[in-house]
Amino acid sequence: MTFRPRESVIKHLIVANVVVFLFTTFDGSGRLAEALGLDFASIGRFQLWRLVTYMFVHGGLTHIFFNMWGLYLFGSPVEQRLGPQRFLRLYFLSGIVGSGLWLLANWGSPNLLIGASGGVFGVMMAAAMSFPDMRIMLLFPPIPMRLRTFVLVYGLIEASLAWQGGGGIAHLAHLGGLLGAFFYMKHLGFQSPYTWFTQAKSAWRRRQFRVMPPDQPSPPPSYTMPGDLESETDRILDKIGTHGIQSLTPEERQTLEVARERLRRRNGR
Repeated sequence: MTFRPRESVIKHLIVANVVVFLFTTFDGSGRLAEALGLDFASIGRFQLWRLVTYMFVHGGLTHIFFNMWGLYLFGSPVEQRLGPQRFLRLYFLSGIVGSGLWLLANWGSPNLLIGASGGVFGVMMAAAMSFPDMRIMLLFPPIPMRLRTFVLVYGLIEASLAWQGGGGIAHLAHLGGLLGAFFYMKHLGFQSPYTWFTQAKSAWRRRQFRVMPPDQPSPPPSYTMPGDLESETDRILDKIGTHGIQSLTPEERQTLEVARERLRRRNGR
C-alpha cells in the first residue's frame, strides 16, 4: 500500500488568486471586480458571499505579488503544522474577521474592500504562534528578526496607520486578520508567543486570588498526619505543572500556604 503526501492547499489558493486577477485585469469595465469585492451596500443586500470573494480580487500586480509571496512564505510551515483543512479554516476565518472589522469602521461608506491581506496577516499570526523563535531576514533593512517580534512590530505599525486614517489601505482588515487568527490558534491549543502578556495575565490572576473578602474568611485545612499534607501538596504541584497556577481552587491555595508555613517552621528549628 502506498501513501500520497498531503497536497498543499496553498498552491490552489495562489492559482485561484492569479486566475481571478487575470480575469479582472482583462475586464476593462471593472464590473467583475465590483461584483466580487466587498462594500457596505452589498452586505445590506445580504450578498454574504462577498465576505470571501473579496479575498481573491487585487488592485494591481504589486498587490497580488506581495500577498501571494506572504501566503507562500508564512503559510507553508503553518500548513504543515495544522494540516490543509485547519489551514483553510484559519485563512478564511482571518479574512472574514478582517472584513467584519473593516465594515464596522466603514459602515455606510461606498468604499470597496479587495485583497487577500486579511487572510495573509492571519497566517502570519499563526506562524508566530507556531514558530515564535524562528528567525527571518528582513528585506529592508536586511537584519534577522524573530518571527514573533516581526509580527508584533508589523501589528503595531498597522494599528498606528489605521489610527491615522489608512491612506487607501484597509489596515483594519489586516488587524482583524491578526485577531481572528490569534483566537483560532488559541482555540486549537497554541499559546501566545508574547510571554510578557501571559506573565502579566497570570500575575493579575494570582493577585486576585490572594485578596480575600474580610467578611468571608475560610478556615485553613487541617491535616492530622504529615503524610496527608505531603501527598496533597504533591498532587497540587502536579496540577500546577499541568494546568497552571490559575487552575487551583481557594482550598488548594490554602493547602500550599499551610505546607509552606510548616516547612518554614521546620527549617527554623
